[in-house]
Amino acid sequence: MLAIMTPVEPADPPDPQPPYPAPEPAPAPPPRSWGGRVAALAIVAFTGVTAPFLLIRSGHLDTAALFVGVPLALAVIIALSPPAKSLHGLTFRVVTFGLLITSAFLHEGAACVLMASPLVYGVGHLVAEVVRQARRLDERRRAALAVVPLLLLASLEGTAYRVDPVQTVTTERVVAMSPQQVEQSLQRGPDFSARRPFLLRFSGYPTPTASSGDGLAVGIRWTFTMAGGPIVTEVSARDSRRIEFKVVSDQSKTQRWLTWQRAVVQLTPQADGDTAVKLELSFTRRLDPSWYFGPIESAMVGAGLDHFADSLGLRTE
Repeated sequence: MLAIMTPVEPADPPDPQPPYPAPEPAPAPPPRSWGGRVAALAIVAFTGVTAPFLLIRSGHLDTAALFVGVPLALAVIIALSPPAKSLHGLTFRVVTFGLLITSAFLHEGAACVLMASPLVYGVGHLVAEVVRQARRLDERRRAALAVVPLLLLASLEGTAYRVDPVQTVTTERVVAMSPQQVEQSLQRGPDFSARRPFLLRFSGYPTPTASSGDGLAVGIRWTFTMAGGPIVTEVSARDSRRIEFKVVSDQSKTQRWLTWQRAVVQLTPQADGDTAVKLELSFTRRLDPSWYFGPIESAMVGAGLDHFADSLGLRTE
């Protein structure tokens, strides 16, 4: 009876069914294959930069190997590589093709293009990063875009202004020779069969292959055979310890990168009978910016000056 009288609580109403099924969460994007992209970009860079360099070294720069073979290899590699999904990837490909086309049109000047390729890649990727940062966050926009005026100012070097275009490279050696013996070596002239330094062999930088002259009196001219044409120098000053040369004419390939000014040989007798020989070369750099091409040209000329000293037999024992 009590059970009948006890009120029964109503059951909770069933949850209403949604009118449509709940959307499934979107699948996570597949992870980027950075290893494959890096490998592909490395292959493209190796082909685009080193192929013209190898053609220069082998003397086949004006053949179909440059105008057909290298573009064919690059096109195949890029077509088979993963597509560029970032601004940096697109920048890399465009710069690579631009360098290749420039090398093809400049012929002998392709060596300059290849030497400048790290600078060109660096500027391209710096601008790409600036644009990427400016698109991401508004608060970074001003800081990122501040780099652009600095790049514009740097791009004016060589046209609106120049920074230290005249450079001097020296090398000094103490040799077991008297000053008179050193002068006799200078009068005989250099023997360029000596092995060139590694930097010159690797870069293919042109150096003299032969020389002709007769003595060290003021007014005597020395001619150095170079790729592209000879360099003619003249003894402009001389005393018992110093000989100075000036450049009369230059038809060599090196005039693309620099203009020779003068060369100085200075002899200093030592107490033990040896002689300190100082060789000095001055030139005007023709490539800018100075902070990039200045050290490169100094290194090249310095290696060439060491090779010249070896060719004169001025070796340190």
